[in-house]
Amino acid sequence: MTIELHRHFEAGIRPGLIARLAATHGITEVRTRAGTVVAGIDPQDPDQIRRYYRDIAAGFVTPGGFAHFVDSFGLPLSVLRSLEDLELAVYDQLLDCANAGSLHTELRGSPFSYQEHLKAPIDEIADALLHGVDRAWSERAISGTFILAFSRQKGLGDASAPPVQRQAPLVAALAARLHTADRPVGLDIAGFPEVPFPPRLFEAALAPARDAGVPLTVHAGEQGVPPHYADAPPEIVVEAVERLGAQRIGHGTSLAGSREARDLMKARGIGIECCPVSNHRMGFVRIAEHPLKQFLEEGLLVSISTDDPLMFGPFSVRQTFDAIEEPLGLGPDDLATLTRNAIDTAFVSEERRQHLRAQLS
Repeated sequence: MTIELHRHFEAGIRPGLIARLAATHGITEVRTRAGTVVAGIDPQDPDQIRRYYRDIAAGFVTPGGFAHFVDSFGLPLSVLRSLEDLELAVYDQLLDCANAGSLHTELRGSPFSYQEHLKAPIDEIADALLHGVDRAWSERAISGTFILAFSRQKGLGDASAPPVQRQAPLVAALAARLHTADRPVGLDIAGFPEVPFPPRLFEAALAPARDAGVPLTVHAGEQGVPPHYADAPPEIVVEAVERLGAQRIGHGTSLAGSREARDLMKARGIGIECCPVSNHRMGFVRIAEHPLKQFLEEGLLVSISTDDPLMFGPFSVRQTFDAIEEPLGLGPDDLATLTRNAIDTAFVSEERRQHLRAQLS
C-alpha cells in the first residue's frame, strides 16, 4: 500500500474520463492553454490522449519543451465545464488512485485555473472540489485531501489587478474559511520561477491561513540543477519553513546542497514530497542522481509522488517506485518507510492518521 501527497489535480485526471467529459461537452479539438489547436489528436479518444502526452513527455528537455508542458494543461482544463465535472473528476481520481493501491491521496490545484472554462466564483469551485473528496470518503471509504494552490508569479498583484493576478491573499482566505480540524484543507505555493518570488514575499498574505491552522506546503528547491542549484537554492526551502511555517516542501531536491538545511528539516519534522520521475523528465535531476536515497538514509520525512501523471508517465506511486527502485538501489523496506513518512506528514485529522496507520499494520 502507498500514500500520495503531491499530485496536481488536473494533471492526474484519467484519459478515459477526459475523453468522456469531452464527449459530454461536444469538445472535438485539443487546444493548448494558449488556445492553439493541436492537430491529429481526438480529445474523445483515450489512446490518442495518451499518445499526445507521451510526445509532451519526450520533449521536455528540448528547446521549448517547458512551454509545451505548460500549454498541455489546456486539454484537461478544457473538459471541466461545470461544478459537477469538478466533483466527479476529484471523486474519480481518488477512486483510481485507491484502485492502484493508495490508502490516501492529496490532490492540489488553483481554483483560478478552473475558471478558464467554468464561470463560477472560486468559493463555489473550492466547494465542488471538496465535495468530491467527501463523496469518496462517504461512499467508498477512500481517503483524500484537497490542497488549494496559487501561482507565486500571480500571487501579489496590486489591488487594481484582476483577482487572477493577486491569488495569494484570496486563496489563503478561502483555505482559512474552509479548513477544519476534522476535514483539513491544505494550502500550496506553486509556479515558476522560484528565485524572483522568495517565500518571505507571501508572509503577510498567508497570515489568515496560518492563524486558522491551515497546513502549508510550498514548491521549493525544485528548479535548481546540481551541484549549485542556482535557480532554486536550499535557502529558499529554509525560508519557506522559517518565514511561512511550511509543514511540507514540494520536491526540495536542492536540499542535497546543504547539510545545514537538511538538519533543519529533520529537526522540525518537515515532510519532503519527492517526485523523482518528474524531476528527471523536467531535466533538473536525473533519477540515478536524485537525492531521495540520501534523504532516506539521513532520516528525513521524505515521501514520493507522481506530480503530474498525465505529463510524466507513472499514474501511481507504485509505478513511480518501480521506475526509481533499481537506479537508486531501493528495496521494499524503503517503500514501507516512504509510506510511513507520508502518513506522518499527511494533511489529515489525527483520527484519520490513526486510521491510515492501522491500515498498514
